Amino acid sequence: FLREFCTHLCLRGALTCVQVLPLAFETPTEFGFAQELAPAGDLCGLLTPGVGLPEPQVKRCAAQVCSALCYLHGHALVHADLKLDNVLAFDPECHLVKLGDFGLTRVQGAQVRPAPGHAPYAAPELLPRARPRPGEPHLEPPVDTWALGVLLFALLTGSFPWAAPARSDPAFRRFRAWHGRACAGGAGPGAGPPGRAWRGLAGAGLEMLRGLLHPQAGRRSPPGEVLRYLGGAWR
Repeated sequence: FLREFCTHLCLRGALTCVQVLPLAFETPTEFGFAQELAPAGDLCGLLTPGVGLPEPQVKRCAAQVCSALCYLHGHALVHADLKLDNVLAFDPECHLVKLGDFGLTRVQGAQVRPAPGHAPYAAPELLPRARPRPGEPHLEPPVDTWALGVLLFALLTGSFPWAAPARSDPAFRRFRAWHGRACAGGAGPGAGPPGRAWRGLAGAGLEMLRGLLHPQAGRRSPPGEVLRYLGGAWR
Protein backbone atom coordinates (compact mmCIF):
# COMPACT_ATOMS: atom_id res chain seq x y z
CA PHE A 1 0.00 0.00 0.00
CA LEU A 2 2.64 2.52 1.07
CA ARG A 3 4.74 1.89 -2.04
CA GLU A 4 1.79 2.45 -4.37
CA PHE A 5 0.66 5.57 -2.48
CA CYS A 6 4.15 7.10 -2.61
CA THR A 7 4.48 6.26 -6.31
CA HIS A 8 1.18 8.02 -7.00
CA LEU A 9 2.40 11.08 -5.11
CA CYS A 10 5.62 11.14 -7.13
CA LEU A 11 3.57 11.16 -10.34
CA ARG A 12 1.44 14.18 -9.47
CA GLY A 13 3.16 16.14 -12.24
CA ALA A 14 2.11 13.65 -14.92
CA LEU A 15 -1.18 14.81 -16.43
CA THR A 16 -1.81 11.43 -18.09
CA CYS A 17 -1.45 9.50 -14.80
CA VAL A 18 -4.32 9.20 -12.33
CA GLN A 19 -3.88 11.77 -9.56
CA VAL A 20 -4.32 11.13 -5.84
CA LEU A 21 -5.04 13.30 -2.86
CA PRO A 22 -2.05 13.60 -0.49
CA LEU A 23 -4.09 11.95 2.24
CA ALA A 24 -4.27 8.30 3.29
CA PHE A 25 -6.86 6.76 5.60
CA GLU A 26 -7.37 3.59 7.61
CA THR A 27 -10.38 1.37 8.27
CA PRO A 28 -10.53 -1.50 10.77
CA THR A 29 -9.32 -3.88 8.05
CA GLU A 30 -7.64 -1.84 5.31
CA PHE A 31 -5.54 1.16 4.36
CA GLY A 32 -6.65 3.37 1.49
CA PHE A 33 -6.25 6.63 -0.36
CA ALA A 34 -8.51 8.74 -2.57
CA GLN A 35 -7.88 9.37 -6.25
CA GLU A 36 -9.65 11.45 -8.87
CA LEU A 37 -12.89 10.04 -10.27
CA ALA A 38 -12.90 8.61 -13.79
CA PRO A 39 -16.64 8.74 -14.64
CA ALA A 40 -16.45 6.51 -17.74
CA GLY A 41 -14.69 3.63 -16.00
CA ASP A 42 -11.84 1.71 -17.59
CA LEU A 43 -11.07 0.74 -21.19
CA CYS A 44 -12.15 -2.83 -20.58
CA GLY A 45 -15.68 -1.61 -19.84
CA LEU A 46 -15.78 0.56 -22.98
CA LEU A 47 -14.55 -2.17 -25.32
CA THR A 48 -16.95 -4.14 -27.52
CA PRO A 49 -15.67 -7.76 -27.64
CA GLY A 50 -14.76 -8.86 -31.14
CA VAL A 51 -15.15 -5.32 -32.48
CA GLY A 52 -12.93 -2.94 -30.55
CA LEU A 53 -13.25 0.83 -30.47
CA PRO A 54 -13.46 3.31 -33.36
CA GLU A 55 -10.00 4.09 -34.74
CA PRO A 56 -10.01 7.80 -33.74
CA GLN A 57 -10.84 6.74 -30.19
CA VAL A 58 -8.03 4.16 -30.17
CA LYS A 59 -5.56 6.78 -31.37
CA ARG A 60 -6.59 9.17 -28.62
CA CYS A 61 -5.99 6.43 -26.07
CA ALA A 62 -2.66 5.53 -27.67
CA ALA A 63 -1.32 9.08 -27.55
CA GLN A 64 -2.24 9.57 -23.90
CA VAL A 65 -1.04 6.18 -22.66
CA CYS A 66 2.23 6.71 -24.54
CA SER A 67 2.62 10.06 -22.80
CA ALA A 68 2.17 8.38 -19.41
CA LEU A 69 4.69 5.64 -20.22
CA CYS A 70 7.23 8.14 -21.53
CA TYR A 71 6.90 10.07 -18.28
CA LEU A 72 7.43 6.92 -16.21
CA HIS A 73 10.38 5.71 -18.26
CA GLY A 74 11.91 9.17 -18.20
CA HIS A 75 11.91 8.90 -14.41
CA ALA A 76 13.47 5.40 -14.45
CA LEU A 77 10.20 3.65 -13.58
CA VAL A 78 8.44 0.66 -15.17
CA HIS A 79 4.67 0.35 -14.74
CA ALA A 80 4.75 -3.46 -15.11
CA ASP A 81 0.96 -3.88 -15.11
CA LEU A 82 -0.34 -2.06 -18.18
CA LYS A 83 -3.70 -3.50 -19.26
CA LEU A 84 -7.17 -2.37 -20.30
CA ASP A 85 -8.41 -2.39 -16.71
CA ASN A 86 -5.69 0.04 -15.60
CA VAL A 87 -6.39 2.78 -18.14
CA LEU A 88 -9.23 4.95 -16.83
CA ALA A 89 -11.50 7.02 -19.05
CA PHE A 90 -12.94 10.39 -18.08
CA ASP A 91 -15.46 10.42 -20.95
CA PRO A 92 -16.90 7.66 -23.17
CA GLU A 93 -15.11 9.00 -26.28
CA CYS A 94 -11.70 8.83 -24.57
CA HIS A 95 -10.80 12.47 -25.06
CA LEU A 96 -9.16 12.11 -21.64
CA VAL A 97 -7.75 8.83 -20.35
CA LYS A 98 -5.17 8.28 -17.64
CA LEU A 99 -2.92 5.43 -16.57
CA GLY A 100 -3.59 4.14 -13.06
CA ASP A 101 -2.81 1.32 -10.61
CA PHE A 102 0.86 1.70 -9.75
CA GLY A 103 0.95 -1.17 -7.27
CA LEU A 104 3.52 -3.09 -9.34
CA THR A 105 5.51 -0.07 -10.53
CA ARG A 106 9.20 -0.43 -9.78
CA VAL A 107 12.51 1.25 -10.54
CA GLN A 108 14.06 0.08 -13.82
CA GLY A 109 16.26 -2.96 -13.28
CA ALA A 110 14.37 -4.19 -10.22
CA GLN A 111 13.71 -7.90 -9.89
CA VAL A 112 10.05 -8.73 -9.57
CA ARG A 113 7.73 -11.68 -9.98
CA PRO A 114 5.39 -11.22 -12.99
CA ALA A 115 1.77 -10.45 -12.09
CA PRO A 116 -0.35 -13.64 -12.20
CA GLY A 117 -3.38 -13.80 -14.46
CA HIS A 118 -2.18 -11.32 -17.08
CA ALA A 119 -0.46 -13.70 -19.50
CA PRO A 120 -1.63 -11.98 -22.73
CA TYR A 121 0.15 -8.78 -21.66
CA ALA A 122 3.32 -10.41 -20.31
CA ALA A 123 6.45 -9.89 -22.39
CA PRO A 124 8.19 -13.10 -23.53
CA GLU A 125 11.30 -12.33 -21.47
CA LEU A 126 9.19 -12.49 -18.29
CA LEU A 127 8.28 -16.13 -18.85
CA PRO A 128 10.41 -18.61 -16.85
CA ARG A 129 11.53 -20.58 -19.91
CA ALA A 130 12.72 -17.41 -21.64
CA ARG A 131 15.28 -16.57 -18.96
CA PRO A 132 18.79 -17.99 -19.31
CA ARG A 133 19.34 -18.17 -15.55
CA PRO A 134 16.98 -19.01 -12.69
CA GLY A 135 15.58 -16.18 -10.61
CA GLU A 136 13.13 -13.36 -11.04
CA PRO A 137 13.34 -11.19 -14.18
CA HIS A 138 14.66 -7.63 -14.22
CA LEU A 139 12.08 -5.03 -15.17
CA GLU A 140 12.98 -2.75 -18.07
CA PRO A 141 10.87 -0.35 -20.21
CA PRO A 142 10.38 -2.89 -23.07
CA VAL A 143 8.09 -4.81 -20.69
CA ASP A 144 5.67 -1.87 -20.84
CA THR A 145 6.15 -1.50 -24.59
CA TRP A 146 5.04 -5.10 -25.15
CA ALA A 147 1.96 -4.62 -22.98
CA LEU A 148 1.18 -1.43 -24.91
CA GLY A 149 1.22 -3.39 -28.17
CA VAL A 150 -1.18 -5.99 -26.76
CA LEU A 151 -3.44 -3.25 -25.39
CA LEU A 152 -3.60 -1.43 -28.74
CA PHE A 153 -4.31 -4.69 -30.56
CA ALA A 154 -7.19 -5.35 -28.15
CA LEU A 155 -8.58 -1.84 -28.65
CA LEU A 156 -8.44 -2.23 -32.43
CA THR A 157 -9.87 -5.75 -32.66
CA GLY A 158 -11.78 -6.42 -29.45
CA SER A 159 -9.67 -9.52 -28.81
CA PHE A 160 -6.26 -10.57 -27.54
CA PRO A 161 -3.61 -11.68 -30.04
CA TRP A 162 -2.82 -14.83 -27.98
CA ALA A 163 -3.46 -16.45 -24.62
CA ALA A 164 0.22 -16.23 -23.66
CA PRO A 165 3.42 -15.31 -25.54
CA ALA A 166 4.77 -18.85 -25.35
CA ARG A 167 5.81 -21.36 -28.01
CA SER A 168 3.08 -23.66 -26.70
CA ASP A 169 0.47 -21.11 -27.83
CA PRO A 170 -0.49 -21.70 -31.51
CA ALA A 171 -1.52 -18.06 -32.05
CA PHE A 172 1.82 -16.83 -30.73
CA ARG A 173 3.73 -19.34 -32.87
CA ARG A 174 1.95 -18.03 -35.96
CA PHE A 175 2.72 -14.46 -34.91
CA ARG A 176 6.42 -15.20 -34.43
CA ALA A 177 6.64 -16.85 -37.83
CA TRP A 178 4.88 -13.90 -39.48
CA HIS A 179 7.00 -11.39 -37.57
CA GLY A 180 10.18 -13.09 -38.72
CA ARG A 181 9.05 -13.10 -42.35
CA ALA A 182 7.93 -9.47 -42.18
CA CYS A 183 11.21 -8.30 -40.67
CA ALA A 184 13.10 -10.21 -43.35
CA GLY A 185 11.01 -8.62 -46.10
CA GLY A 186 9.26 -11.87 -46.92
CA ALA A 187 6.36 -11.97 -49.37
CA GLY A 188 4.24 -14.48 -51.20
CA PRO A 189 1.92 -17.24 -49.89
CA GLY A 190 1.82 -17.40 -46.11
CA ALA A 191 3.35 -13.95 -45.68
CA GLY A 192 0.09 -12.28 -44.64
CA PRO A 193 -0.93 -11.39 -41.08
CA PRO A 194 -1.20 -14.34 -38.66
CA GLY A 195 -4.94 -14.63 -38.10
CA ARG A 196 -8.36 -13.20 -38.86
CA ALA A 197 -8.14 -10.30 -36.37
CA TRP A 198 -4.72 -9.31 -37.70
CA ARG A 199 -6.03 -9.27 -41.28
CA GLY A 200 -8.37 -6.43 -40.33
CA LEU A 201 -5.42 -4.12 -39.64
CA ALA A 202 -3.94 -1.72 -42.20
CA GLY A 203 -0.28 -1.29 -43.10
CA ALA A 204 0.54 1.48 -40.61
CA GLY A 205 -1.17 -0.41 -37.80
CA LEU A 206 0.67 -3.63 -38.61
CA GLU A 207 4.02 -1.87 -38.85
CA MET A 208 3.46 -0.14 -35.52
CA LEU A 209 2.51 -3.39 -33.78
CA ARG A 210 5.49 -5.22 -35.28
CA GLY A 211 7.75 -2.69 -33.57
CA LEU A 212 5.98 -2.75 -30.22
CA LEU A 213 5.69 -6.55 -30.19
CA HIS A 214 9.20 -7.47 -31.28
CA PRO A 215 10.02 -10.77 -29.52
CA GLN A 216 13.51 -9.45 -28.71
CA ALA A 217 13.24 -6.84 -25.95
CA GLY A 218 16.28 -4.91 -27.15
CA ARG A 219 14.77 -4.38 -30.60
CA ARG A 220 11.33 -3.30 -29.41
CA SER A 221 10.13 0.20 -30.30
CA PRO A 222 9.85 2.71 -27.43
CA PRO A 223 6.30 3.89 -26.61
CA GLY A 224 6.91 7.31 -28.17
CA GLU A 225 7.35 5.66 -31.57
CA VAL A 226 3.58 5.18 -31.68
CA LEU A 227 3.14 8.91 -32.23
CA ARG A 228 4.75 8.56 -35.68
CA TYR A 229 1.83 6.39 -36.78
CA LEU A 230 -1.07 8.55 -35.62
CA GLY A 231 -1.52 10.03 -39.11
CA GLY A 232 -1.71 6.64 -40.86
CA ALA A 233 -4.54 4.11 -41.13
CA TRP A 234 -4.49 1.42 -38.46
CA ARG A 235 -7.33 -0.66 -39.90
